Amino acid sequence: MPDAKSPYCNCLYHAANAMARSITRLADEEFAKAGLSPTQAFILMSVVRSPGIGAGDIAREVELKPSTITRMLDKLEESDLVTRSSEGKSVRVYPTPAALGTEQAIKTAWGRLYARYSNVLGKEKGASLARDLTSASGRLDRAS
Repeated sequence: MPDAKSPYCNCLYHAANAMARSITRLADEEFAKAGLSPTQAFILMSVVRSPGIGAGDIAREVELKPSTITRMLDKLEESDLVTRSSEGKSVRVYPTPAALGTEQAIKTAWGRLYARYSNVLGKEKGASLARDLTSASGRLDRAS
C-alpha cells in the first residue's frame, strides 16, 4: 500500500508503478468475472471493432509490443475467441461468434472497474489522471 511518508513518494517512477499495481489489481478482479485479462479485453475490443485488423495495428492501438500481442492472440485463439490468417507477411485477426458474445461481459467489466475507481478517486480526478498519464507517457516516448 503506497505511503505518503515513503522516501520515494516524490519519484514519478515509484508513484506510476504503485498506481499501476493498484489499478491492475482492480481490473484483474473485474475482468476475471468475464473470463479475460484486461489486456485480452482491450485486444478483443479492437478485433471486434475492426475485423481483419493487423496484429501490428493492434500492437499500436493498445500500446504493447508485437511479441506480447502474439502471446495474447495465442491465448485468445486457444479460447476460440479469434482466428488469424496470414496474408503475405502480415497477420489478420478476426473475431469468432464467441468473441461477439463477450461484448456485453466486457462492457460490464469496464463499467464496474470505472465505478470502483471513480468511487475512490472521483470521476473528475479519474478522468484527469487518465489524460495526464496518457499525455506524459506520449511525451516520454517521443523524447526517447
